[in-house]
Amino acid sequence: MDLSTTQPQPPRNQGDSTFSKKKKNISYASDHISFTSFTDATTLLVENIQTVVSLEISRSIASKVLIQQMSEMTIQESALKLYPTLCEVEVLTGDERYRAL
Repeated sequence: MDLSTTQPQPPRNQGDSTFSKKKKNISYASDHISFTSFTDATTLLVENIQTVVSLEISRSIASKVLIQQMSEMTIQESALKLYPTLCEVEVLTGDERYRAL
């Protein structure tokens, strides 16, 4: 029997090595997809949080502005009611009435 024409068979563990490399490549691709998905999800979450926080800050500012405006109106109304009473006090000068407001 002539053995020179037969092809040498790779050792069994070498064939397993090819399978192992393919498995590692699949695992790497899966990890890459998972990482990309995680990154995309994180980015979307950050954008949503920024939107919610921005809305809450805007509402808070609007609320404070409204409170400030209402306070100013209340002060003006009180001053208008108080001024005639201050005018009745004869000893007060115009400047003193103004400062009293």
